[in-house]
Amino acid sequence: MINLILESIFFLLASCTIILSFAGYGNFLIYKFNNNFFEKIFSGIIIITFLVTLIHFFFKISFYITVGLLFLGLILFLRDHKSSLTKLYKPNLLYLIIFLILVPIYISQKYHEDFGYYHLPYVITMIEEKIIFGLANANSAFAHNSIWLNILPIFYINENYDFVLIPTFLIYLVFIIYSVSLIINEKIKTISSFFLIVCLFYIVLKFTRISEYGNDIPALIFTILAILNFFKFQEERNLKKKLSYFFCNFSFTVFAILIKFSVIPVLILSVYLFLKNYKNLSPEILKIRYIFIYILGITFFLQQFVYTSCFIYPSTLTCINTSWFDPIILNSIDRLELINKSYAETNGSITKAEFLKNFNWVSYWFNRNYSEILEHLLTMIFPVILFLFISNKTNSPKKLEFKKIKIFIFFILIGFLFWFTFSPVYRFGIIYFISTIFLITLYFYQNRFFSKKKFTILILIFLLFNFSKNIIRIYDEDKIFYGIKKIKNEFLEYKNNNNERFSVFYPDNQKNIKNGNGWQGRLCWDIKFLCSYSEIDINSFNNYLIIKKSK
Repeated sequence: MINLILESIFFLLASCTIILSFAGYGNFLIYKFNNNFFEKIFSGIIIITFLVTLIHFFFKISFYITVGLLFLGLILFLRDHKSSLTKLYKPNLLYLIIFLILVPIYISQKYHEDFGYYHLPYVITMIEEKIIFGLANANSAFAHNSIWLNILPIFYINENYDFVLIPTFLIYLVFIIYSVSLIINEKIKTISSFFLIVCLFYIVLKFTRISEYGNDIPALIFTILAILNFFKFQEERNLKKKLSYFFCNFSFTVFAILIKFSVIPVLILSVYLFLKNYKNLSPEILKIRYIFIYILGITFFLQQFVYTSCFIYPSTLTCINTSWFDPIILNSIDRLELINKSYAETNGSITKAEFLKNFNWVSYWFNRNYSEILEHLLTMIFPVILFLFISNKTNSPKKLEFKKIKIFIFFILIGFLFWFTFSPVYRFGIIYFISTIFLITLYFYQNRFFSKKKFTILILIFLLFNFSKNIIRIYDEDKIFYGIKKIKNEFLEYKNNNNERFSVFYPDNQKNIKNGNGWQGRLCWDIKFLCSYSEIDINSFNNYLIIKKSK
């Protein structure tokens, strides 16, 4: 019990330190007149992710780099304390309650299915070695990286990965508090606030176990923030504020795409705003904050090139035939397509080629996914309907003018087409489903009186539902601690490795299955550097490692 209390104190202090550090960096991107503390945190996450990505080109991500980055962020924040700190620490009981309700999410959390497969092994490679050429040859899952994985290594402390997912938890926490704050403090009823209500209800009710959703939560949150700023741009008349909203829309869009390519269609909204407001926005896109976002994108794609020899995986047009390029890795996209379109449902009754031909896969995909999609749709629409039902009807409703509804509908249609064509896994298309529910229910919202009191009561009820699920889960746990349940896999060493400096390991499947690790026993987890699922050759050049497939 004493250990849990000490861990709770440490968790609270660590969370506050990280949040303030992120906010310190965010000052560089946010427009000076924008003093929204939460938006500084979102922007700060982008900056610190870029810094870690850039540093890793030249150095291992060590404990000293972690301390240095967080300490510098704190210094930057405290430098601005007169305009930020005093406003931040005004007593707000609601925000404290939200924080306490969500803390159990991080206690004895279950890993998601990709954590031991490539998330944790990727973190370990960044800790143990500076950037590795041909890293995807060691694990094909590294072929298309998510920039969100680049921020995780700074929270891998002294071979302990209990706090590796704390940035995912904190962005979830901050987004919920930010949304509640924005909705409650909104002076008039707006389209943007209703969009946020729809998103907030769904996220609180559905994402009750943070670690089970991998990179989906940060990608979804930054996409929601991008769309939110698209709406705010339309609602604002002040030019300076419009410029701020466009930058937030653009920067959050780019960052969301670098986390998950499945949200690429959201870029349509940024392009539309730019073209429609070219006169005002064209001078802006050459300013330093925009140049930073361009450099962020270039740095990410350079990292992809180092890992795969392709700037944009799996496009063959962007690949260069380097010494570490393995064209076979491009075939993994075909395997992923079969998985995402539910080929396993055929039980081998038709060939893979026949399965993908003429949309033969659709019926198998539908049988596999319709119940999950229906469940999520009900989770989206039920709380909104409930909120509208308990709201009072206005006698003379002021119609919310959705000036850009056509482009938003176009975005949804293109989004669904993109999702259905390439990766029709539900979690990759969440934002398109949310946007659809938002459009369907917007008309009814226009005819209801918005009660902040009823909204607050409802969101607290939903948060308590979230809390109860986690309390029940924790009650059933044998061990209660802050962090992630661990799988300890035995491993073997490849004998044909030609590098004297490094050994190459792989999971000992037979022992791990006997030990009760199930299919997780086939994964690397925290097996020491370097763990690979295939035999590889490791060479070095100018103190950089180059990985090639063994012939």
